[in-house]
Amino acid sequence: MAEILVEENFAHIDGSDMNVILDLLDELALEAEPTAPRSSGRGRQWELTMHWQQATPVPADIEAALPAVVARIRDHFQNAGKQLPARVALYNRDALLLRTFEPDAR
Repeated sequence: MAEILVEENFAHIDGSDMNVILDLLDELALEAEPTAPRSSGRGRQWELTMHWQQATPVPADIEAALPAVVARIRDHFQNAGKQLPARVALYNRDALLLRTFEPDAR
Protein backbone atom coordinates (compact mmCIF):
# COMPACT_ATOMS: atom_id res chain seq x y z
CA MET A 1 0.00 0.00 0.00
CA ALA A 2 1.26 3.44 -0.90
CA GLU A 3 2.14 5.70 1.99
CA ILE A 4 1.21 8.83 0.09
CA LEU A 5 -1.04 9.45 -2.90
CA VAL A 6 -0.64 12.36 -5.31
CA GLU A 7 -3.80 13.58 -7.01
CA GLU A 8 -3.65 13.70 -10.77
CA ASN A 9 -4.53 17.03 -12.33
CA PHE A 10 -4.62 16.61 -16.08
CA ALA A 11 -4.78 20.35 -16.71
CA HIS A 12 -1.45 20.93 -14.93
CA ILE A 13 0.39 17.61 -14.44
CA ASP A 14 1.43 15.37 -17.31
CA GLY A 15 3.04 11.95 -17.00
CA SER A 16 6.58 13.28 -16.83
CA ASP A 17 5.61 15.81 -14.15
CA MET A 18 3.99 13.06 -12.08
CA ASN A 19 7.12 10.92 -12.44
CA VAL A 20 9.24 13.79 -11.09
CA ILE A 21 6.89 14.24 -8.13
CA LEU A 22 6.87 10.51 -7.36
CA ASP A 23 10.66 10.30 -7.70
CA LEU A 24 11.15 13.20 -5.29
CA LEU A 25 8.88 11.53 -2.74
CA ASP A 26 10.75 8.27 -3.33
CA GLU A 27 13.95 10.06 -2.26
CA LEU A 28 12.28 10.34 1.17
CA ALA A 29 11.76 6.56 1.10
CA LEU A 30 8.02 7.09 0.68
CA GLU A 31 6.02 4.74 -1.48
CA ALA A 32 3.99 7.16 -3.56
CA GLU A 33 1.39 6.60 -6.27
CA PRO A 34 -0.88 8.80 -8.35
CA THR A 35 -4.58 8.81 -7.58
CA ALA A 36 -7.65 10.12 -9.33
CA PRO A 37 -8.65 13.72 -8.63
CA ARG A 38 -10.86 14.06 -5.57
CA SER A 39 -11.67 17.76 -5.82
CA SER A 40 -13.26 19.84 -8.54
CA GLY A 41 -10.05 21.79 -9.21
CA ARG A 42 -12.13 24.81 -10.17
CA GLY A 43 -10.28 27.38 -8.07
CA ARG A 44 -8.47 30.30 -9.65
CA GLN A 45 -5.10 28.80 -8.78
CA TRP A 46 -4.27 25.15 -8.77
CA GLU A 47 -3.28 23.18 -5.72
CA LEU A 48 -1.10 20.09 -5.79
CA THR A 49 -2.87 17.70 -3.44
CA MET A 50 -1.38 14.73 -1.63
CA HIS A 51 -2.97 12.25 0.79
CA TRP A 52 -1.14 10.58 3.69
CA GLN A 53 -2.45 7.00 3.78
CA GLN A 54 -0.99 5.72 7.03
CA ALA A 55 -3.06 5.51 10.21
CA THR A 56 -0.09 6.96 12.08
CA PRO A 57 0.98 10.61 11.91
CA VAL A 58 3.53 11.75 9.36
CA PRO A 59 6.96 10.96 10.88
CA ALA A 60 8.83 14.02 12.10
CA ASP A 61 11.77 13.44 9.73
CA ILE A 62 9.43 13.21 6.72
CA GLU A 63 7.49 16.30 7.79
CA ALA A 64 10.77 18.20 8.22
CA ALA A 65 11.94 17.18 4.73
CA LEU A 66 8.68 17.94 2.89
CA PRO A 67 9.23 21.72 2.48
CA ALA A 68 12.44 21.07 0.54
CA VAL A 69 10.68 18.48 -1.64
CA VAL A 70 7.85 20.93 -2.31
CA ALA A 71 10.41 23.56 -3.33
CA ARG A 72 11.99 21.08 -5.75
CA ILE A 73 8.56 20.23 -7.19
CA ARG A 74 7.88 23.92 -7.76
CA ASP A 75 11.35 24.30 -9.32
CA HIS A 76 10.51 21.48 -11.73
CA PHE A 77 7.36 23.27 -12.91
CA GLN A 78 9.18 26.59 -13.16
CA ASN A 79 12.07 25.08 -15.15
CA ALA A 80 9.55 23.37 -17.45
CA GLY A 81 7.85 26.72 -18.09
CA LYS A 82 4.59 25.52 -16.55
CA GLN A 83 2.21 27.12 -14.11
CA LEU A 84 3.43 26.51 -10.57
CA PRO A 85 1.05 25.17 -7.95
CA ALA A 86 -0.22 27.99 -5.75
CA ARG A 87 0.18 25.66 -2.80
CA VAL A 88 0.72 22.02 -1.93
CA ALA A 89 -1.73 20.48 0.52
CA LEU A 90 -1.29 17.28 2.49
CA TYR A 91 -4.45 15.57 3.76
CA ASN A 92 -4.89 12.46 5.85
CA ARG A 93 -6.94 9.53 4.62
CA ASP A 94 -10.04 11.03 6.27
CA ALA A 95 -9.64 14.16 4.12
CA LEU A 96 -8.54 16.33 7.05
CA LEU A 97 -5.92 18.91 6.14
CA LEU A 98 -2.60 18.08 7.82
CA ARG A 99 -0.35 20.74 6.32
CA THR A 100 -0.12 23.25 3.53
CA PHE A 101 3.04 24.42 1.86
CA GLU A 102 2.88 27.85 0.28
CA PRO A 103 5.72 29.31 -1.73
CA ASP A 104 8.04 31.90 -0.37
CA ALA A 105 7.92 35.16 -2.26
CA ARG A 106 10.50 34.93 -5.04
